Amino acid sequence: MKPLQEAILEYTAIDESILPDILSRFREERFRKKEIVERSGSTYKKLYYIAEGMAKLYYHREGKDITGWFSKEGDFITANDSFFQKKPSLLNLEFLEDSLVYTITVQELEDLFMQYHQFERFGRKLTYELLVVLSEKMYSMLFQPAEKRYQLLTVHAPEVVARAPLGDIASYLGISQETLSRIRAQKVTKKKDKADPVADTPV
Repeated sequence: MKPLQEAILEYTAIDESILPDILSRFREERFRKKEIVERSGSTYKKLYYIAEGMAKLYYHREGKDITGWFSKEGDFITANDSFFQKKPSLLNLEFLEDSLVYTITVQELEDLFMQYHQFERFGRKLTYELLVVLSEKMYSMLFQPAEKRYQLLTVHAPEVVARAPLGDIASYLGISQETLSRIRAQKVTKKKDKADPVADTPV
């Protein structure tokens, strides 16, 4: 578990004198596995920091749930456009595991930005990071084959590959669950081929 204080300080240096006030604005909450805490059509009013557990943002399309984002312990998550622009979101937020979370409302966050310039830098850097990750995913979906997208996910988010439901991973990658199962099976076969000795090697 990564403490909230440690997560904030990874984005920017903050004087110890103001840290207690910043941390006091966050509220500890616990959510159960499969609990949906934000629904499509609502306006997101909280930023969530996951201390333990995992969550996803997803939307409905043609009768199916499409995963757009995963977050695990050590990550912040919200529907950014809804949260910062105060407008309804198309996304649902669901926890995939029993989770320990720290939340802060948009009003509390904006008050802290106004009060502490150092914390405002935290907000800018967090937003920048999320935009970069979204851009990387967009380019991956547009220009890379499914096998490459899955490979990148295993490298950059192995916890997601190990813990998220297969159907959620497949929809996140923009492929069917059957295609994902085939890709995973091929990777297992390749690993076995590398580990097995060559059958016709001279004795």
